[in-house]
Amino acid sequence: MELLEKRQNEILNKLNKLVEKIDDITPSSIITDNQKRISKVCDDIGLDHKLERVPRCYYNWKLEERANYLNAPSSDYLCKSLIFENTECVNSDTSIQTNSRYYCVIIQYTTKIQSHKIFKFIKSLNQQESAKKFHFTLAPSEISQQLTGFEYNAVCPLGTNVNIPVIISKQIMELPNKVVWLGGGEVDLKLIVDIHKFKERMESNGTSVFVTDVIDNSSNETDEL
Repeated sequence: MELLEKRQNEILNKLNKLVEKIDDITPSSIITDNQKRISKVCDDIGLDHKLERVPRCYYNWKLEERANYLNAPSSDYLCKSLIFENTECVNSDTSIQTNSRYYCVIIQYTTKIQSHKIFKFIKSLNQQESAKKFHFTLAPSEISQQLTGFEYNAVCPLGTNVNIPVIISKQIMELPNKVVWLGGGEVDLKLIVDIHKFKERMESNGTSVFVTDVIDNSSNETDEL
C-alpha cells in the first residue's frame, strides 16, 4: 500500500511538471483590461494593429528564436520602447515636445542606444539653450512606470499616462518591411503595427514623433531583455 502511494505521488509530480512545461510554452488566452485599452487607443487614433501574446519562456530564447516564433522577417523587426530623461532639462514635464524632459525612444533589440546622439538631436532643436541643459539617461523604472503606466520591459509607446514625445531609431524606418513588433503594455504582449502608419497616426493625434539616428554603431552588443 505504501509502495503504491509512493508510485502515485511520483506520477502526480511528473504530471504537475509536465503541466508547468506546457504552461511555460503556451501563451495566455486571457484578454486583460490593459489589452482592451491598448486596442481601443489604436482604434481611436485609426491605427491598424494586432496584439499577440508570447509564452512565459519567450525571454529565455535567443532573438532569432523569438523572431521565428512571431513570424517576423528577422530579429531586426523586434523593437522595444525606453523612457529617457533629460535630467538637466529647463522643463519639468513633456508639454514642450521639442524640449521635453522625457522621451519614449524606440529601438531594435539588435542594436544598442547611444544617449549622446539623443542629446545632439534634441540640442539641434533648441539651439538657443546651453549644452549644459541637456543630459539624457535612462529614466528610473519607477518614473517610467509612473509616466507610462507600464512595468519595466513592457512599455508601449501609446496609451501612456502622459503624452510622451517619441523618438524612433532611423534604422527602424529604413527596414524593407514596414511592420514591426513593439511592446504591448505587458511583458508577454506584443503590439504589431506598420511603423510608418504608427508615426503618421500618432502625429495626427497630438504626439510628436521624431526620427533620427540614436544607435551606437561602435558596439556589436545587443540587449536581449
